[in-house]
Amino acid sequence: MEEMIPCFHDEHGGEEVLLPNGKQTEIINRHKEGQSIKRITREMELSRNTVRQVIRKGGTRRYERKKQPITPITPYAEWAKRRFYEVEGNAALLYQELKERGYTGCYTAVKKLVRPMRNEPGQKATVRYETPPGQQAQVDWGSKTIMMGGERRRVHIFVMTLGYSRSLYAELTTNERLETLIACHENAFAWFGGVPEEILYDNPKTIVTNRSGETAELNPKFEDFSRYYGYTARLCRPYRAQTKGKVESGVKYVKRSYLPGKAFQKLSDGNEGLRRWIREVADERIHGTTFEKPSERMKCEKLTELGTRPPYVIKQPLFRKVSNDSMINLSTNRYSVPWQYIGQLLEVRKQDDRICAYKENRLVASHPAADQRHKVIAEPSHYQGLKVVNIRQAKRDIAPIPPEVEVRSLSVYAQLAAGGEYGG
Repeated sequence: MEEMIPCFHDEHGGEEVLLPNGKQTEIINRHKEGQSIKRITREMELSRNTVRQVIRKGGTRRYERKKQPITPITPYAEWAKRRFYEVEGNAALLYQELKERGYTGCYTAVKKLVRPMRNEPGQKATVRYETPPGQQAQVDWGSKTIMMGGERRRVHIFVMTLGYSRSLYAELTTNERLETLIACHENAFAWFGGVPEEILYDNPKTIVTNRSGETAELNPKFEDFSRYYGYTARLCRPYRAQTKGKVESGVKYVKRSYLPGKAFQKLSDGNEGLRRWIREVADERIHGTTFEKPSERMKCEKLTELGTRPPYVIKQPLFRKVSNDSMINLSTNRYSVPWQYIGQLLEVRKQDDRICAYKENRLVASHPAADQRHKVIAEPSHYQGLKVVNIRQAKRDIAPIPPEVEVRSLSVYAQLAAGGEYGG
């Protein structure tokens, strides 16, 4: 096979042409014989630039591809480039993982390898926010399908990571319900021996009941739990889960370093092994960002001690059915709710000095708690839009009022519906 050497782009910007040595020799001979470049171009069907360059070089040359030097990073280069995006451009974490895979080179070579990738379109840098000892922890969920009890089952992974030390607590569960979330928190506090000043979350439905732009409403039960333990529940900005990167790295770490290849007879076996793995492996590794062992930095964490407080008790919800006159009964007193909820079950909670009614964790009515028994507290706006067309039919529809409740004329509700006030 005749050797090929590279020539140059043609006049129209085409791709680079490889020209055999024999053709180069023919071009040189034709030119020595006095043939013009135009004629050579036409008869040999080449571009003028190609002919000129061959003539300028004066003969053939051997093309040799530059050999890339082999360095310690070379065997890991392709894996490192793929992994770079998975660790969100964290070169320090990538360096640590490379060392775990047998890489013996320096950190500078890793940074040099990934530097061109940082400038690719669409790549955005995320500044990692470091917190002082005891200030913050981060919580997140993950999930993975594993073998348990001889069959494939999906388990949920709760992870809490302390921001300063990177020490983590993890637990396998069967669900992510509020009761499970609270129990995992208490297990984590016991594991760490204290509570941080604040915990950062990524807007899970068990914690956030409603979000409008930058404003969010916390689930009252979870808010009560955080107050009980004396920490502040903070939420990531919408679509900015990167601010919770420490714990997300922890979730990936558990999924990729502990669970692969594992099989458990029951969930408790998995959690027993997980706690042992945290003590012996996760907290004893050199962390890719801090370059220290989490167990060593844990000695400097300044957590609030748990003391002797008993475990948090989740109060059972109290439900009341809305009567035909748009009232709910509580401890001999009656409170109005919007008439659209007539016949529905609402959850009733006493919060500080107010009585609040909720529908699927959404507040629908709130009144000052009655200071006496047998009081009726009504809000005129709850009856706006209500039309009493047939008084006799309305009377038949209204259920009998319990004897301990003040009996009122239907005209009272007609007055409220019209926008009047009732001071019963």
